[in-house]
Amino acid sequence: MLVRQLSHPTDSELEQAAAVLTAAFARSPDTFGHSMMGGDMSLDPLFQMAGLRAGAIGGEIWVAGFSPSEICAVALWFGPGSDYLATEEQRAAGWDDLVANFPPELKQWWLEYFIPRASTWSESCLGKGTKTKGWHLHLLGTSPDHQHKGLAAALIQAVESKANGLPMVLETTNDGNVTFYKRRGFVVRGETSIVGSGGEITMTCMSKP
Repeated sequence: MLVRQLSHPTDSELEQAAAVLTAAFARSPDTFGHSMMGGDMSLDPLFQMAGLRAGAIGGEIWVAGFSPSEICAVALWFGPGSDYLATEEQRAAGWDDLVANFPPELKQWWLEYFIPRASTWSESCLGKGTKTKGWHLHLLGTSPDHQHKGLAAALIQAVESKANGLPMVLETTNDGNVTFYKRRGFVVRGETSIVGSGGEITMTCMSKP
């Protein structure tokens, strides 16, 4: 197994990583992705690419595979002092164009409901400023062909080794993921309900230590 950071990812590497995340979440047992895309899952590859391009600017993209060029699992982390879409440069890398092409009801869901609700809830669970003081796991996904091979755990360990005791935080939306993170020392800090086109979903906030 090879774990590496994509410090200066090429377009090809970003496309591979986006394809892995799209495939991983397409197999997810919950319906959160449906809500995020307003039921139009053809938007998901563009959504994943926008996130990765933002991460290449303000975060860290880590990948794992079984050969030097292979990408079988992807993790997008934001370290101390940074956050997802926190800067104009990050948003301009793909997110602004994506949102501009959302149907009006989906754009409204994101900007008026989900983002403010999730942000306020996360801060209430973790404490003000905790997320940006530590390491925030924004995305973690493994290709369906390579799950249960230790790749996702290795991507957590890679950043844990450099966190030096700083908090590691995340949000997830299915019970299987909660169990996975608990096995790696994360604890549940709170839960909330998110309602979208996919129905009502429970979002869980976790942290370590």
